[in-house]
Amino acid sequence: MSEIQVEKTLSGYNLNFNGDHIMAAVSHLQRHSDGTLKGMLGLTLGKQKQTEPEFTFNFTAPLGRKQLINTMNEKYPDWQWLQIVDRLCTTVQNLSKKGEDDTIIQPSDPRGKHPGYYIDPIIMKGVPNVIYGDKGVNKTTLCLAMMGIICVGITDSPLGLVAEQTANIALLDWENNHDLTDYTTSRLVEGESIPYFELPYLRCSLPMSDDMERIGNFLYKHKSNLIMIDSLGKAAGSDSHDSSGKNAALRFFECLDRFEIPGLTTLIIGQNSKDDTGRRSIFGSTYYTYYSRNIFRLQRSKDKSDEDEMRVALLHEESNFSVRSKPIGFRLNYTKETISIVQEAASISEYMEGANQTKTLLDFLKQGAKSVSAIAVEINASDNRTRSLLSKLKTRGLIQSLGSGMYGLPSNQLDF
Repeated sequence: MSEIQVEKTLSGYNLNFNGDHIMAAVSHLQRHSDGTLKGMLGLTLGKQKQTEPEFTFNFTAPLGRKQLINTMNEKYPDWQWLQIVDRLCTTVQNLSKKGEDDTIIQPSDPRGKHPGYYIDPIIMKGVPNVIYGDKGVNKTTLCLAMMGIICVGITDSPLGLVAEQTANIALLDWENNHDLTDYTTSRLVEGESIPYFELPYLRCSLPMSDDMERIGNFLYKHKSNLIMIDSLGKAAGSDSHDSSGKNAALRFFECLDRFEIPGLTTLIIGQNSKDDTGRRSIFGSTYYTYYSRNIFRLQRSKDKSDEDEMRVALLHEESNFSVRSKPIGFRLNYTKETISIVQEAASISEYMEGANQTKTLLDFLKQGAKSVSAIAVEINASDNRTRSLLSKLKTRGLIQSLGSGMYGLPSNQLDF
């Protein structure tokens, strides 16, 4: 019985049955919620390297194994296909269950152990960082500017952002194309927001889980350790059997792990979603929030912007390994040939929407009944604006008036 040599790939394995002169290429391997293990299987046979067309195969289905054995016996009777297919399926099943080796954690002085930043506090090293927001708030433009700062190692720029360390950058683009991205970066350079830099670029159309080999080869070619992903929805894809999007979200983060790039850092652009209270979050499964480690929302100023100018701010919403930072404001000015970005002061009240004020107010009322004036101070709004918001929330049944100018949560909202 010939030995099987195994080579791990991004989405599966190459198995070489040396003595039998058979190469089995297993790709896009996924274990599904019902326990089935499916993937693509390609076979290369004999010293002449006869190649069979690649096909989808269920490595846990007895009927599928039987059909494959019968088919191969008819086409290539010189091989012992019963043994070969059984060993193939057993090997792939065992490999799919293998995880990382265990280790021992020995706590010591935590100083110097924080992962650090490429740009403090926006892009933390070694973790998924997310910037999400409404359409048209310049998420891609701002992220491209930050990639340029990190690529060149800028320590003094109009954006007020400092590259703590340089990185090998790359852009995986599901949203635009090469020409549009070149146009945006050229305008940023011409507007003196950032200096000239070179950006390894890959246009993507398939979900990341279906394009692992091509994407991985691109990242390895450029030795990339900081990846901008534009944007999350298309990169993760969808699952027709899972309307919640949980499976697509989990596959997305699994893909990032499978690249096995030491210290891989991602800057991911996401879209907005609103819940019943108007609170904004990353569009899609809540797993996008759970598994991201540093999340900012890019918000347009409530003040009306001119056609050639926009004021925005990064609002720090979540971080696993740091305190939340104060808002970081930017002013963008455009012409057809230039985009200039400068940092400016930003206040919470200028960028806080009614949705965030609602959340802040409801969280405040969890402490007990509060007066209008106390609520106004907490949400940083005038008394008139506060009374208007209280009236709307009362109509929606989210709060109740307790008399004497006091407000609280209804009994059914105390665990809101």
